[in-house]
Amino acid sequence: MRGFEKSGVVEEIRAAGGEIFAVSSEPQSLASEAQDTWELSYQAVGDPHHEILGDCREADRFDLYIGDGAILERHWSSHPNGIFQAGILALAADRRVLYRWHCRPTHQNRGGASGRVTASHMWSRIQDGLASDTDAPWDTDPPLDAPEAFWPYFVAQLFAHGWFIKPKRFPLGRPGDKPSARVSAMKPRLIGFAAAWAICFVLLPARRVLLALIGYAAAITPAVRRMNREFQHIPAGGTPEPGERSLGTEPPQPRAGR
Repeated sequence: MRGFEKSGVVEEIRAAGGEIFAVSSEPQSLASEAQDTWELSYQAVGDPHHEILGDCREADRFDLYIGDGAILERHWSSHPNGIFQAGILALAADRRVLYRWHCRPTHQNRGGASGRVTASHMWSRIQDGLASDTDAPWDTDPPLDAPEAFWPYFVAQLFAHGWFIKPKRFPLGRPGDKPSARVSAMKPRLIGFAAAWAICFVLLPARRVLLALIGYAAAITPAVRRMNREFQHIPAGGTPEPGERSLGTEPPQPRAGR
């Protein structure tokens, strides 16, 4: 949301006679807090019960994947019906769809936490939609503002955050919270952890160190598998419908026309 503000696209949309809104699965109090904290010039609307999304679904214009907000390590938020994965919907005055995109959560985008359509691409496609008289199709391969993550490395960062005992997620803070550890701070920990094992191989009997490393790998395997399940991952092809929580379940076939 902040990227749209900084790019100048918001002003261009308004100059063309449009308006922009942000819809969140948080309650209105937290949506308004985000609007103020991020200094957004457009309104943030809370939709914790997915009423706005439900209207879009009924009109067959838009839908979103829904994540499990319980995996977020923060106690000040509320997602009674799950957390929205990112998406963009642009409508003309006659409710014709000018542009639509939704984030398909995968391990490569950290369960939907990263990878958003660039503002310039979105605005370009909206302008194409204005020149058309039909609903715009889903944008399935837009340019994103972040590269794909290497999932094993991200899991290693979670373990580094938990000092290699158990994975610990990175909490989302709010104004006034004490600074929390960031993903970028985990690189020195990982380097130190790898160096410690290397030193052990040099100074101690290699066979014993190898057995210890195998034992450590076996001990953390259940936690790794839990991370693989808990972070939402919807593979391409045979994916579930947006709006369905598909954590560790066999996905149903998508409906035609979505």
